[in-house]
Amino acid sequence: MPVCIGDLPLSTYVVSYDTLTEKVVNHLQANALIPGAIVTQGQRLLGVIPRHKMFERLGRRYGVELFLSKPVGDLLLELRTDVFSLKSQLHINAAAKLALSRSQDGTYDPIVVEYEDNNYALLDMYVLLLSQSQLLSNLNGVISSLNHIETILANDSPGHNVLELILESLRLVAPYHEAEIIIQHHPNYESINLNEHVILLDDPLRANEIYRSVFTMNQPFSIEDVRMAPSWRGVHASSNTRSWMGIPITDQSGIVGLLALSRFSVSPFNNHEKELAQVYARYINAFLSTLTRQAEKNYVYNKIV
Repeated sequence: MPVCIGDLPLSTYVVSYDTLTEKVVNHLQANALIPGAIVTQGQRLLGVIPRHKMFERLGRRYGVELFLSKPVGDLLLELRTDVFSLKSQLHINAAAKLALSRSQDGTYDPIVVEYEDNNYALLDMYVLLLSQSQLLSNLNGVISSLNHIETILANDSPGHNVLELILESLRLVAPYHEAEIIIQHHPNYESINLNEHVILLDDPLRANEIYRSVFTMNQPFSIEDVRMAPSWRGVHASSNTRSWMGIPITDQSGIVGLLALSRFSVSPFNNHEKELAQVYARYINAFLSTLTRQAEKNYVYNKIV
């Protein structure tokens, strides 16, 4: 699931303003999925030539004669297309809302996506709307997903793959790039030690100040940009992490760990996503409590035998 528009399929076709229009035309004809060309002068962005507007203008009277053998900068001046740019870390729904608020003439022009390193890419409006539609479709499937998880947890011996189901369902409503379940080491949880998302620590409370904040407040704790957090060092997360959120996890004895979600772009988790993450954390709580009950039953059985 894409976290932000920077995760969507983008075009990086960039040409200099003095590139012949014929060369641009040939490239777009050979690559039907490219929504247009980004025109630059050195490092400076001059504008965008949308595919549909370029072919529309060339198809009009004297279009080929006037522009095909001329620099593409001439066609850019003729089209007078407004540059509409958005930051790569912007959420998909927010980007779609902003893009649709453009003037009617430019509503379906491709969007310039601007990265932190000042590089540019082009996003097709169709791809953006399709992605937004997919997000809405995913939300409709969440209820059935939750019902499935509850059915599995109602079993006395739910399989360990229930953690995967919980995290994948959570990804539909609070997209992330990486998820980890950090739990205090205990014999009851040895069976899930091999799960790629599970990290067992002897004392998570002492591992890091950020973990300690989650434990102390017993509330979700999020960081907008971890590079600005002096206490980030020592957190178990990918080096690509930029935005992060921790949600407390409990079992029958109290808080035993946290669910950690990472995003590789500066795309902070909003309040709605925090609330949804808490719901899914409760399912993890229920699973851990089941493991504890199973361990207690096994202990009693072994003692009797």
